[in-house]
Amino acid sequence: MSLEFVAEVWDALRSHIDLNDRTDAADSLVNLLIDNNYEADDIKSAFRGEKEVLSALKDYLEQHDIEEDYEDYD
Repeated sequence: MSLEFVAEVWDALRSHIDLNDRTDAADSLVNLLIDNNYEADDIKSAFRGEKEVLSALKDYLEQHDIEEDYEDYD
């Protein structure tokens, strides 16, 4: 499945996810994508402008000591 399609699904569903639950939903999405062998750079590119997902990706990378350029996530 393409990340662009996943990003479209996220965009369509995001407004239906309670604001307080979006961070957890984004964390779950990022973990699922990483577990299915999607690369962090590809996720970052596909979800450009999606604050919750990029923040979840940054947190994931920090927790797993994966070096990335964090400036692009802020």
